[in-house]
Amino acid sequence: MTEVASLTDTVLDVLSDVLGVSVGQLQEHPVLAAYEWDSLSSLEALAQLEGRLRIVLDLRAYQAVRTVAELVELADRSPRRGAQS
Repeated sequence: MTEVASLTDTVLDVLSDVLGVSVGQLQEHPVLAAYEWDSLSSLEALAQLEGRLRIVLDLRAYQAVRTVAELVELADRSPRRGAQS
C-alpha cells in the first residue's frame, strides 16, 4: 500500500467514525457539508487526525477544507509532529 493510499484510508476511517457514516458513503459523496460536519465533529476529526497521523494541521486551512480529497491533500502537506524544521 502506498503512503498516499494509507493516508487516504486513515482520513476516511476517522471521518467515518466521527460522522457515523460508511467509508463507501464518503467515497460516493465526498463533500463534507453533506454530513453533520459541524464545529464539534470538525474538532473531533481534527484531534483524531493529528493523533493518528502524528501531524500538525493548520487550523485555517483545515477549516477551509470542503471535501475528503482536500482533507487528504492538507494532511499530506502538513508537518509531522517532532520533525525538524
